[in-house]
Amino acid sequence: MGLDCREILDVKEYEFLLNWFIRMQQQHGLAALQEPFSYDGYSAYDQLCNQLLEQARIAFIEQFGYPAPPLVFTNLFHLAELELAGKRNARGIKTPPQLM
Repeated sequence: MGLDCREILDVKEYEFLLNWFIRMQQQHGLAALQEPFSYDGYSAYDQLCNQLLEQARIAFIEQFGYPAPPLVFTNLFHLAELELAGKRNARGIKTPPQLM
């Protein structure tokens, strides 16, 4: 399974979460943080990541009425980062035809 989680989510769920993460990362300026690769758990990046993952979990339940597997949130969070950085297809991750 790749980052895209298409084996786990249906198209509407996938599109909702990926677009939600892209919107939130742009809104919060995630890519502009000075420490995007700090993994100590206390960086601004880590705190924002954890906040967005929790908000996405709630947004998904509000939208669909049931929870998604936890794995999809972290995978699509990072896939949205690749998408915003323009590196998604450069790494061999194919865009689903429904999103093109």
